[in-house]
Order: sequence, then structure tokens, then C-alpha cells
Amino acid sequence: MKHVTQTEYGGPQVLKLGESEIPKPLENQSLVEIKSTSINRADTLQRQGLYSMPKGVTPILGLEFAGYELDENGNRTRKVMSILPGGGYSQFAVVNKDHLIDVPANIPLEIAGGISEVYLTAYLLYKLSDLRKGDSCLIYAAASGVGQAALQLGNIFGVNTIASCSKGKVDAIKKYTKNIIIRDDTIEEQFKQLQNICPQGVNAVFDCIGKQNYKLTVDSLAIDGKWILYGLITGGLVENFNLASLLHKRISLINTTLRSRPDEFKKNLIEEFNQNVLPYIANGAIDIPVDSITKIKWDQNGINEFIRLHTEMEQNKSAGKQIVAFE
Repeated sequence: MKHVTQTEYGGPQVLKLGESEIPKPLENQSLVEIKSTSINRADTLQRQGLYSMPKGVTPILGLEFAGYELDENGNRTRKVMSILPGGGYSQFAVVNKDHLIDVPANIPLEIAGGISEVYLTAYLLYKLSDLRKGDSCLIYAAASGVGQAALQLGNIFGVNTIASCSKGKVDAIKKYTKNIIIRDDTIEEQFKQLQNICPQGVNAVFDCIGKQNYKLTVDSLAIDGKWILYGLITGGLVENFNLASLLHKRISLINTTLRSRPDEFKKNLIEEFNQNVLPYIANGAIDIPVDSITKIKWDQNGINEFIRLHTEMEQNKSAGKQIVAFE
């Protein structure tokens, strides 16, 4: 099979066209033919050597897919999608059978490749935050794929969401919430905007930013608020950070990643997702946050498109999912 590969860490230009044997499924695994995947922030970090892979995982990039489950004779049996620990930038992959999600009939495969990672992550954030109807939540990078998914789930769950994004991306999210603070402003100005919206403070913050926003996070949270940290786009080393600021408000700092979770955890999360979120995708109540769909052939031109998409991701040009559909 063909796939994206790299022989060294570095910028997007290290991505190359590779070829290897089609993987053989183990017990409780299925072989899938991949028709679409998407570019995730973790892909760009792993490419640079800044994101350690879980032990035993393929070095091929790609954390989600949509395509066909194949039987032992290579025949297509059904349309499926899911998260992957790696291997989405390829023609085939092996997936835990318990992780496979049926693609809703109203969703084309080329779009389904941008669903699993963002909506499973966003759903997990809500589980960890224990937010209830009427609670409030501040969502950073709200125009990202996970951000837009979290905004929409907030509407479904009855949570009052407050979005933080750059001024140039407001149009991508204003249909999901009227409460938007502009991250281009100073931290002090952003906090003033938040106080005008939610003077009592928010019950949770969904944070993939890290260092740059730590003060805004602590100041914005109400008593007994939850700080859900799931990424460190601006780094994690905060100088002169005083833990007393958390103790004073009884703030819970909860750290989470999805990729390194055990298979059993992912199985249970997917079962809940199928029950609590997928029906809203199937009936059209929830949008898929698509920034672009790039159709790619397995040749050098296709690799050049991967390089371009990685570059745009790192320049924060996208709003929503950058989906790759394989021709």
C-alpha cells in the first residue's frame, strides 16, 4: 500500500511518498480501506518530533479515517469511521473492531473523515467537566475543529458557551454562539469582555492553548470551576505560576489526551458517543466543521498537498477540519 512517510523530523517538506505491506489484522481488529482522513494539530507536532507516539503504534501519521471495513477476502462490507492511534495517511489500516462507527447515511465518506477525532474529543471534554444544563463554559480556539464541535455540543446539552477566537475567524462560529471574545486583544481586555458576558465566572474552560492563556483561565473560572487542559499550542512552561490561585477558588485542573487512552476506554467512549452524539449528526442537527476538502491521488502531487495543508495548519489559517479525500 502507499502512504505518507518521513525519514527525519522537521518542517512539512520532510513528508514523502512511501510504500509498505498492507497490515494484517489481529484478533478483534478489522482491515479498513481509507477513503478520507484529516489533518490534526498532533500530526504536525509528531512530524517535528514533538509528540511521542504510544508504544507499538505505527509511525505513519493520521489520527482518524472514514472508509470501508473489509472482510477476509478484501470485499467491502460497510462504511465506517473512527479514531486511530496512527496510520490515517495511508490506503489501509487496521482498527479495533469495537472502535468502528457506522457512517450515517446522510454523510459522504469524504466528509466523515473529519468527524471522529473532533467530536469524540469534544464529547470527552464535556464528560470530564461534568457540566450541567445552564452551566457556562469558555472554549479556546473555538474556530478549530474541536472548538466548533464543542460549541455545537454545548447547544445540544444546554450549556452556555463562550467562544474565544481570532477576529478573522468569528464568521466561522457566530452561528453557534453570540458570546465571543476576541483573542487578538490583550489578556486584560479579553477578561473584561468575559465579565460583560458572564460576571460570575464560568464553570469550565476547555483549554488547548496552555501558557499564553493561563491567567485568563484562572481569572475566568468561578468557584469550584474545572480547567480542562487538552493541548499546549503555546507551550506548557509557566514561570512564577502560583498554585494558590487554584486553591483559592478550589479549581480542578484536569489534563486529558485521547490518543494514549486504553482501548477499553475508547470503546466505552465510542459507545456513549453513538448514543448521545451520533444521532444529532445523523439528523443534521450538528454540522461537521469543514474548512476544506482536498482530493488527493497517491503521487508526488498528493504529497505536495499534504505539505501545503500542514503548512496552513501551522500558520493557523484554517477554521475547522482540513479533510483529505483519496481518489
